[in-house]
Amino acid sequence: MPRTLFEHLSPDTGPKRILALDGGGVKGVLTLGMLKPLEAELRRRAGGGSDFRLADYYDLIGGTSTGAIIAAALALGLSVDEIVEFYMHLAPDVFGRTSGDGVFLQSKFDSRRLRRALQGVLHTKTLGTEDLRTGLAIHAKRIDTGSAWVVTNHPLGAFYDPPGDSGIFPNKRYRLIDLVLASAAAPTFFDEVVIDIEFDDRRHSIQQGYFVDGAVSANNNPSIQLFLLALDPSYKFGWKSGAENLMMTSCGTGSRRPTINGHAFRGLPPGLRGVHALRAMVYDTQVQGVMMMQALSEPKRPWRINSEIGDMRGVCIGGQALLDYQRMDVSLEGKPKNVKLGDPQPPAAALERILGRELAPDVLDALDRMDNGKKENLDLLLELGEGAGRSFVDETYPDPAFDLPEWRHSQS
Repeated sequence: MPRTLFEHLSPDTGPKRILALDGGGVKGVLTLGMLKPLEAELRRRAGGGSDFRLADYYDLIGGTSTGAIIAAALALGLSVDEIVEFYMHLAPDVFGRTSGDGVFLQSKFDSRRLRRALQGVLHTKTLGTEDLRTGLAIHAKRIDTGSAWVVTNHPLGAFYDPPGDSGIFPNKRYRLIDLVLASAAAPTFFDEVVIDIEFDDRRHSIQQGYFVDGAVSANNNPSIQLFLLALDPSYKFGWKSGAENLMMTSCGTGSRRPTINGHAFRGLPPGLRGVHALRAMVYDTQVQGVMMMQALSEPKRPWRINSEIGDMRGVCIGGQALLDYQRMDVSLEGKPKNVKLGDPQPPAAALERILGRELAPDVLDALDRMDNGKKENLDLLLELGEGAGRSFVDETYPDPAFDLPEWRHSQS
């Protein structure tokens, strides 16, 4: 029998498990590919029942942008396959036609299409709905006040259900679709999302919040914020630290360092130079998050950070791991271009080794686009994610020490 939300959130019900999901547009399909073998392995341990969901295992699922969409769907009890099917329809519909230049005059895509697509999954459910089967955290950036928001369904949270005379709209009454859209409102891609924040005694709105993609904060990779949610007393979770008490699976959407020819960069108009700088900032904060989480843990398969510090194997800055952390991702780096006839052929890219075949340079480049909703690209992202997921997930990961007690009982 699935655990209740109370059992997931209570610090007194044993070790805790967190699933952290990065932003990345349509590359969320790659994340879903990695989640497929993860769900399959955990389902096997649970006894093989088709009704198993990742929400039964993870006590907190949090995400940013496309990661927020997946997190909300998982927390509502959807299977990975159901969300894959949803994305295969969402991506071509939302990203199949541009509505603006995406820089100066109008956002590149129509936000109304994304809202209509999400309506079929999220409906009119609120953050306080009993349909949420586990803890949920959604990250967004409130651009008018400059604050990074993380909104959770923890009943003890400071703003989850404030006193009626506070004038503050309770978090539990926010519609999931508005929160997810706020998290996914990537600048230049979609318009900002406006949400009523405070009301007068006649229930008239007296303050609105203007939200953009959580990636504009430091939370495109939400791992650090989710770690703080678990341990900082202010957030009321009150979970215990230690590699035997807390685990986190962190899923990326494909990693590729954004580069551009310096001369070409100087020739761009200021607006486009800003877009490139923003993308580089998102990448930097994402890598910084992985580096910090690996420094606080001892992952079995550490992720390579850069040429200076490598994959940080054996590095634990506190001397003792504060959690069991594992980053699951795929390098989307391509191969050197302009190889001349007679030159040594470059080695296969990491993703080609996963797929077991070579890809044309333009196909490699297209995989890293957040808005490439073409079916052949989505199929390739899914295949790549599944291959990468199988390289991380087996009978030893997630660590069986975090198996649910009822699983161990049924297998004895």
